[in-house]
Amino acid sequence: MKKIAVFFCFVSAQVFAVDGVNSGTSLSSGPSSNHFSMSSSIQNPAMAPLMVPDGERWRINYLPSISSSTELGDVENFADDLDELVDLIDDPSTNTDSAEVTLDRFNDVLVRMGRNGYFKQSVNVSIPVTPAYYHSNSQKGTYFLDFNFGAQASLQVIDQVLRLDEQNQSFTTDTSIYVKSGIENKFSFGYGRQVFGSNKRLSKLGKFYAGVKLNLIQLELSKQITRLEDLDGEEVSDVIRDEYDENLKSNTGFGVDIGLVWDAEWYRAGFHIDNLIAPEFSYGKIGVNCESRTENTIERSSCELSQRLIADGRLKASEKHTKNTLLRVDGLLKITDRWFVSSALDLAEYDDIVGFENQWFNLAMSYESNDLWVPSARIGYQENLVGTGLSSYTFGFTFFKCVSLDFEWGTETITVDGDSAPRRFGFSIAFAESF
Repeated sequence: MKKIAVFFCFVSAQVFAVDGVNSGTSLSSGPSSNHFSMSSSIQNPAMAPLMVPDGERWRINYLPSISSSTELGDVENFADDLDELVDLIDDPSTNTDSAEVTLDRFNDVLVRMGRNGYFKQSVNVSIPVTPAYYHSNSQKGTYFLDFNFGAQASLQVIDQVLRLDEQNQSFTTDTSIYVKSGIENKFSFGYGRQVFGSNKRLSKLGKFYAGVKLNLIQLELSKQITRLEDLDGEEVSDVIRDEYDENLKSNTGFGVDIGLVWDAEWYRAGFHIDNLIAPEFSYGKIGVNCESRTENTIERSSCELSQRLIADGRLKASEKHTKNTLLRVDGLLKITDRWFVSSALDLAEYDDIVGFENQWFNLAMSYESNDLWVPSARIGYQENLVGTGLSSYTFGFTFFKCVSLDFEWGTETITVDGDSAPRRFGFSIAFAESF
């Protein structure tokens, strides 16, 4: 698994991602209207007025929050088989089986890899202090800002038949590794205020809040394809690094989010529209100007392979990522001042940066301690209703009212090196000012 594992070390070292990963305590509690979660107004700007305790002006993150999530395709020993195939192509003498057995085995594996095999890595990092909230009495509302670095990367296999070159007694195939990645820098500024419920008689029914958030998004997108044969002993990460900048395209876009929240004594309901203006971002093109590449190089071979796969309809030369308008509803039941049951649901599906379909349902229970020495606790469940259809359990704790550790553990499993492993897993760590 060493060659493929190094690819993810490269990803983690290069980027900080985005859709599909909730930050901080929201990894466990979901994107609900929970005022104990620092990212609540980032998910719904109408939550801003509820994020700052009464009598205070500021609330900030002490240190960066870091969240990560990994998904694996439904192919057992995917990475090991892929590494073994690379070794077989590099050095046929490593094969201990007959040519017929080897061809039957790997051609079966390749079909399954092409259909179901993938790795997807997502990471979110917010800079220190943000999200930061400031409540203005004169403006009768709360301002907030957030600066977030993110990225997603996926590795998939485009399968082709493995053949035996009898003359050279070697194995050959056009099977390729297809990598898509995106690096996102996002600056957000928003404002929320109470718009209904200030009247004492009406406030018994509840209070109505509204908010808006403006997003400046800088997104770098790249995709590349490399034949396994062309690796020739090189690490996957080295080849990706060499080609990454060549296919990179930087885009800047502007987005607008709006949100509504109804807050009553025993419950809270939220409605959020993300990307009211749906910005578009272009990937770098592949399979173009191949003649300008030096002959007999990986770059030239990859470019010409891309042209063939584009002609066969298996790849697109040009591709756009659109941050489609997303509608989400959520609810929070206040069992007590410190116990909550919350849920959130995406009302429409959307594609993440690397093209995977998403539409999430979240359900969680949270206990928020008011004691420095008693940790807060969260437990939840989330499920992607489309695409891969993966689901996972989540749980988390907040220690000393400032250090939050949250985890995600998938319900679906595969076998890796003889052991069962979840197809989806993740974590988050955050240092935030308590409510």
